[in-house]
Amino acid sequence: MNENNENKSYTSYNGSKLEYKSGSTWKQIPGLLKIPAIGGEPNSISTTTLDNTKYETEQYGLMPAVKLPYEFNMEDPSLEANIKLASDLEDAGEIDDWKITYANGITVEYRSKTKTSIKEGQSGDLIGFSMYHNPISEPVRKLPTITS
Repeated sequence: MNENNENKSYTSYNGSKLEYKSGSTWKQIPGLLKIPAIGGEPNSISTTTLDNTKYETEQYGLMPAVKLPYEFNMEDPSLEANIKLASDLEDAGEIDDWKITYANGITVEYRSKTKTSIKEGQSGDLIGFSMYHNPISEPVRKLPTITS
């Protein structure tokens, strides 16, 4: 066993949340099942010339456009149900501030409009819905202050 890993600590996704800004406070949309990947591999720009005889060369370009699909278990309709919160945001058609807070304290913030859809299902499945964000600003990752 690698001695350097003996004292390492890792965190699961459980306890992570998705929130939007309502006035000056953050409001969670409950029932989140999965957080999508943020970022990805940058596009490549070829730098290969006729001088290259064995390998192509390239450099990093722009990151791909961010599309964030979220999946939820749908709460039964009420004024505070997750589907009501998401539907109201979609109906308003506004650009909202969003924040993902991972269980280890890392946050990612961005701005986006909201789109929703009800997921397919069958006998025995929970009714669910999807919420889609296409950020208009680059997601900003913030690491918590670490004290040792």
